[in-house]
Amino acid sequence: MNEAKKDWHVTLNYTKIHDDTYLIRNVTKEDAIYIAENQNASPKYDCTLIKEDKSDSEDEETTIKEANPHEV
Repeated sequence: MNEAKKDWHVTLNYTKIHDDTYLIRNVTKEDAIYIAENQNASPKYDCTLIKEDKSDSEDEETTIKEANPHEV
């Protein structure tokens, strides 16, 4: 059974302070994680950086939550 496509907020958290949050539209949860981690600059996907807190990056951890369509 195919998972429903939705909009997702995917945040990449790094051990040094560096958090990037993307709005990724109309994909599965697994695809949203892949896009945020590997393809966030690709024009193939509707992926928008909506928040960036920068520092030098090292290891990263990914968190994801469904985007509320009324917040977009």
